[in-house]
Amino acid sequence: MISRLAATALALALVIGVATGCRPEPSPSPSAPAFANEDEAFAAAEETYRAYVDALNQRRSDPTSQPDPQEFLTGQALEVDIATQQQLDQAGLSVVGSTDVTSISPKSADPELGDVRLEVCLDSTGTRVLDESGHDVTAADRQPVSLLTVDFVFAAPDLLVESSTTKIVGGC
Repeated sequence: MISRLAATALALALVIGVATGCRPEPSPSPSAPAFANEDEAFAAAEETYRAYVDALNQRRSDPTSQPDPQEFLTGQALEVDIATQQQLDQAGLSVVGSTDVTSISPKSADPELGDVRLEVCLDSTGTRVLDESGHDVTAADRQPVSLLTVDFVFAAPDLLVESSTTKIVGGC
């Protein structure tokens, strides 16, 4: 059976949905700017991230629900989500409950290219890790609140989550 520490690590990766990764070579500059200004880019990134978390929460309650949270991911973020799902399935674990976005702060944006960086505070207090028999194996000492740096790229016509790094575990 998988240890509680391993279960928590897998669950945290799923809750966050994305992890640190190498950034691929930048895409060629689009013929027109992705966004008119930084405010528009930040608003699009926040809308994308909130929609992603909503889809992730839906997937936990109904794996066949739409939209699929992977539709909001690309690059390393997508690879990590796929790998995490496979690891959870192989370990017979599932994550139930909802993660809440408690705050989002704009950090940087290139409106021309569509690259955006946000800091996001996620609270996964409402989530639990369950084993195959439905027993709660969530680590009692887990830190359910995390501050993330989330990077987005423009993939016309959408903004997609490319990567995320945990800055602070245990608070925002």
